[in-house]
Formats: sequence, structure tokens, C-alpha cells
Amino acid sequence: MKPSPRHRTACTAVVAVLGIGLSVVLAGPAQAAPSAPSWDDVREAKADTAQAQQTADELSARLQTLQDAADSAQVAELQAGQDYAMAASEQQDAKDTLDDLTAQAKRAGARADESAAQVAGLVVELSRTGGGDLSTSMLVDASDAKDLLYRVGTVSHLSERSARVLAQAQADQNTVESIAAQQQAATTALAEATRKSERALDEANALAAAASGRVEQQQAKQSEVLEQLAFLKGTSVATETAYWDAQQAARAEQQLAARAGGGSTSNGNSNGNADGGGATTTAPSAGGQPSGGGTSTGTDPSSPSVPSRPATSTPTTSTPTSKPSSPSAPAPAPAPAPAPAPAPKPAPAPKPAPAPAPAPAPAPSASKAAGAIAYARAQIGDAYVFGGAGPNQWDCSGLVMMAYNSQGIATGGHNVVWQYNHFASIGRLVPLSQRQAGDILFYSTNGSVSGAYHDSIYTGGGMMVEAANPTRGVLERAIWTPSQLLPYVARPSGSM
Repeated sequence: MKPSPRHRTACTAVVAVLGIGLSVVLAGPAQAAPSAPSWDDVREAKADTAQAQQTADELSARLQTLQDAADSAQVAELQAGQDYAMAASEQQDAKDTLDDLTAQAKRAGARADESAAQVAGLVVELSRTGGGDLSTSMLVDASDAKDLLYRVGTVSHLSERSARVLAQAQADQNTVESIAAQQQAATTALAEATRKSERALDEANALAAAASGRVEQQQAKQSEVLEQLAFLKGTSVATETAYWDAQQAARAEQQLAARAGGGSTSNGNSNGNADGGGATTTAPSAGGQPSGGGTSTGTDPSSPSVPSRPATSTPTTSTPTSKPSSPSAPAPAPAPAPAPAPAPKPAPAPKPAPAPAPAPAPAPSASKAAGAIAYARAQIGDAYVFGGAGPNQWDCSGLVMMAYNSQGIATGGHNVVWQYNHFASIGRLVPLSQRQAGDILFYSTNGSVSGAYHDSIYTGGGMMVEAANPTRGVLERAIWTPSQLLPYVARPSGSM
């Protein structure tokens, strides 16, 4: 006799933390993920009101387990992607350094040639007038400008003017040699940075290939569970998908509110805990350390209740293949915030008025935040490619960078760590509890910027738009694994 759904034994999925990443381990029967009710079970339950709710609950639990497994499976490849982004940024820095030194060398060489020519002219002039013991034979015998300077420098009697010309020429020649040595070191550094970047890309691609199969497997199982739920409830797969997505967004908001209300704090340093409490009154500086001029904690956003049946939502169980015709809420503000009025012309006054107290957090520019969100949403359906920054291929930090570049706002570079540190350095970090649409969310494995591996743009209501991973591309979805978010978000559109 086949056991009924209510007598099934529940099992759990084991997520193992290995090194820098997370991998999903499906162990033996005692540790395997709970299997979904079979189609026969679902058909039986549909005919039995008493069993229908229990089966629906089991299917929902199964769906959550699969979602968690898919999210965990992507962490290692996202970390590898950040490692590659960092290596590529360092490679670009090394190239920029070499390019700058090459330009300096060109200018220094021109100056050295000019000063050496002045020394040669000095030799000719003094040899004709019989000054000192200079001879035009020096010009013939010298193998190069450096040798000429040496020969002139051995002359025992030089006028003050001649000595100045020679000293300048020697200084210019020393500059050329110094820059040449720096160029050689920079060339070596670029070669090493290039090799490091290539290795990081190979590792990222290998991890992506391995993770892709696991993510796709979980998504395929989710699709089947959604079909079973739709059959059991007499709805459609699209309706159940929308309802599930809305549940995930509400769940994320509830988890974030719980973090903020937990009473513990984190300053973002290397001893922080990603699962720790909420916001503090001191914003971290670049590198994750607290600075003196922090922001005060505001009121936590309220946690939305799970809607009974949302009309629309972005599916999470399949990779988007096309761009939406129009983005969902929040809608862009109709007009940019007005510029502050110019200060009055200075005039004699007995005493200047005291400066106003600083605001607890930078006020966002609704138009620029909405513009960045709209830009990111316009890329939904595009592919995820390591190092991608458009126009049709993106990685997470590349999408964030270009979304805000489109609004004239710099983000500090093309990797997650540099972006966080950039906004920390200019005072644009805000406690996670004060998040608003348009803020940048940062994921970390250790509660610190040193472990940051992914970022996205918060769109409100527990949702975010992101370049997710090579399997899923760019999409808008509920915030996944809120426990791994850093306790601060970046507000690029906040006033300085």
C-alpha cells in the first residue's frame, strides 16, 4: 500500500561550507532533500479535502528547499566572478600605470635630448673660443648622449654657466633612466597581473560550468512543483509562480526587518557576522572600518504581509529570455529634484548664522535612482558574462556600474569591493534598515567588505534587479539569502 502524503518522512538538505564557497551536498536517505509528492499523490490529494492542504504545504516546503539549494549553488561561482573582476581591475591598473610611464618616458626623453644638444653646442662653442679643455673630438668619440655628458663632466675647468648646463643635462638623463627602470617593473607587473586575470577567468568559468548544472536541476524541479501546485489548487503555473515570487519578496523583507530589530550591531569589519543585527549609528569607512561621521538609524521599514494572490511578479524558476515591454513599480519620479537655491551674495554681517546639523543619511535623488533602476531593468533577459559591462552582456558589478554611469554617477570601478569602498569613502553608505529603491545591496560571506562577492540594485518591496549568474542572466527577483547582505547599502544618488 502506497503511503499517503501525510505519512511521508521529511528530510533536509545539507549545505556545506567549503573554503570560499558554498556547495550543495545531497547525502544519503537521512540527509536528502524532501522529495516532492508524486503526481499520483497530488491527484489523490485533490480529491481529498483533508489531504489537499497538507500536500500543498509539503509542495511549498519542497519549493523553498529547492530555492535555497539553487541560491547556495551559485555563491561559489559569484565569488569566483568577483575574484576575476578584482584581478581584471588590477590588470587594468597595471596597464594604466605602464601607459602613464610610457608617456612620461617620452616627455623625459625629449627633455634629455634637448639638454644634451645644449651640452653639444657648449662643447663646440668653447672649443672654438679655446675655453677650458673642451674639444670637438668629444662629439666624435662619444658613443651616445650619456657618454658625452660623462666626458664633459671629467673636464677640470668649466665656467659657471657651462656647469649649470651640464648639471641640467645630467639630471634629465637620470630622469630618463629612472623612468626606464619603473617601466621595466611596470611591464613585469602587467604581465603578472595578466596571468592572474587569465587564471581567475578560467577558474570562474570552470566553477560556472559546474554550478550551472546544479542550478538548472533545482529550477527544473521547481517548475514541476509549481505545476503540481497549480493542478492541486485549480490555478495556472503563471499564477502560482507569481504568488511564489511575492511570498519570497515578503519573506525577504521580514528577514531584513528581523535583522534590524535583533538589537545587535555590526561595524562591517573583518570580525563582523553577516547574520548579525541591524544598523548602527556609525557608518563604516572604506575598507569596512567605522568612521567618525556616521549616520543615525532611522525607522525600520514595515514588513509586508504575504499577499493572497499577486497579479504579477518576475518568475524566479526560469531564465528570462526577453526584455519586458515596460518595467514594474516603482515608477520613475516625473521630474528630478530641484537644485538647491544659490547662496546669497556675501555681505557684511555682525555674525554668520550657525551651520545646520547634518542629515542622518544622504537624501536620495528620486529621478536618478529611478533612472538607474530603469536602465538596469532594460537589460533584463541579457546574458551574464564575467567581466561584462554591456551593451548586451553583464556581470553584477558591471550592471551596477553602468546603471549609475547612465545617470552621471561614478561607482568606483568594476568590482564589488571597489564599489563598496568608493561609496564608503564619500560618505554614501546607509544602514540596511534605511534602504530605499535605488540603493546598492552588497553580499558577503564573512560580514565584511573583504568577503564581498555580489551586488545588485534594490527596487523596493523585497525585490532587486541583478546580473544573477551565467545560468540566469539579468533578472528582477526577490532578495535571496538576506542573511549574507552587508549591514550597509550604498546610496549613489544621495547628495554629497
